[in-house]
Amino acid sequence: MGAGIALVSARGGFETVCYDLSEDGLARSRVEAGKFFAKSVERGRMSEEERGAALARMRDTSDLDALADCDLVIEAIFENLEAKKELFGKLNGICHDRTIFASNTSTLSITEIAGGSGRDDRVVGMHFCLPAQLMKLIEMSRGLNTSSETFEAAWAWTEAASQVPVETQDKPGFVLNALLVPFNNDVIRAIETGLCLPEDIDLAITSALGYKMGPCTLLDLIGLDTQARLGEAFHPITLDKRAAVPPLLRRMVAAGRLGRKSGCGLLTGIRPERASAAPSFGLTRSGDSRSFPDGDLFLAKAVADGDVTICLGGHYTPDPTKICVLVELDTECLGHHTGEVNDGAPSNAVGFARYRNGGDPPSNLVELARQASTTDEAIAGARAIFEVAGFDVVVCSDQPGRIVDRLVRPKYNDALRFLDEGLASAADMDKICCMGLGYSDGPIERVVRGGLVRHHDICHALHEMTGLAGYWPARAAVVEKSREGANR
Repeated sequence: MGAGIALVSARGGFETVCYDLSEDGLARSRVEAGKFFAKSVERGRMSEEERGAALARMRDTSDLDALADCDLVIEAIFENLEAKKELFGKLNGICHDRTIFASNTSTLSITEIAGGSGRDDRVVGMHFCLPAQLMKLIEMSRGLNTSSETFEAAWAWTEAASQVPVETQDKPGFVLNALLVPFNNDVIRAIETGLCLPEDIDLAITSALGYKMGPCTLLDLIGLDTQARLGEAFHPITLDKRAAVPPLLRRMVAAGRLGRKSGCGLLTGIRPERASAAPSFGLTRSGDSRSFPDGDLFLAKAVADGDVTICLGGHYTPDPTKICVLVELDTECLGHHTGEVNDGAPSNAVGFARYRNGGDPPSNLVELARQASTTDEAIAGARAIFEVAGFDVVVCSDQPGRIVDRLVRPKYNDALRFLDEGLASAADMDKICCMGLGYSDGPIERVVRGGLVRHHDICHALHEMTGLAGYWPARAAVVEKSREGANR
């Protein structure tokens, strides 16, 4: 992160002193800087002259005294409050009085970090997004004693460096990590419970929500050890159970499975090839279908008596003569239709749902839900029908929320609560997620577009089934009041 921030500074035209305790680390960063700027020239983002000038503006040092004349010092050391306070305390005795100290912390309090600086009016939060040299967003936060002059000067620097500043409050995780750290932990816990493969989580999230990168890919990129440190810093401050480090994460870090940096992380490399041929299918209906509304082209492929039966509208009629019987699900589990207790006999029942955000058009994702007794043949037949029709298909165990709703609904609840608490405006919160995390649209926009009532009802159903606090619907009173008004 520090190396990326240095690239941003030098590219923006600022004389940049790069400090690290490790001279080997500085040398590696210098090589990477050369490669990064060379690629920028190849892609037409800067000229050869600009590349040379940017590199010339970067000076490496392992001597802290070399920062004495800097006007702005941005620290990007590991997430430890005492370490950050100690560093700023040392710098206070080295730098001139006008120097602004900025922390790239993603979870810790700017006010508390400033408490060890000797100049808490000149300390500001500047949280860059990874990788800093590619992501434009910077979350800007004031400590309780940060002066307006300091904040405005730091804001002006970010704009001069061609970054995009967004103001957030000095609260744990600001916006980005307050949403991301618990969400990533939820992903790890889903894997731990045997919900599905990490590859299926990534495909589900990118296909249904339009994220540029799946959460497992992101976790392997940032490092599972980094996620563990974030949880260890975040959980004691918030006491949010979702922020606590999952046992699987601790085991993987202990085993050295840290992600890309170690060559082994969450992603397994397992992904079945897409089917090239599919069995025929017929339809039965008992009501409207959320997955395939009237006129959907998929429905035209149905035949009178197919090898597979697709039950639309939330009903189930067993038929052991079929390869599989596909049961359309809404918020309920497949066990609601087939019975939660099985006598051990093989089953050809497969739950399915085409992901849809409220009244938005259905997405290209089809989630398949299997029980312990569901046969591999039934899953293969179900997968083939949808994949040959052009859908992205994931398979998960028959757990509440399947993949997408299980993971995103607590995050949407957090976003709504943050909005109510004034942590950031709706526009800024969505901007932070889109620019900082590569989302196609922000959580507030998705809730508004999908409907607060629909979000409430999904969360209520998940809370009823799991009892987990993260699913308790935000703004439940608002929904209740609107329904009372509609019933008068």
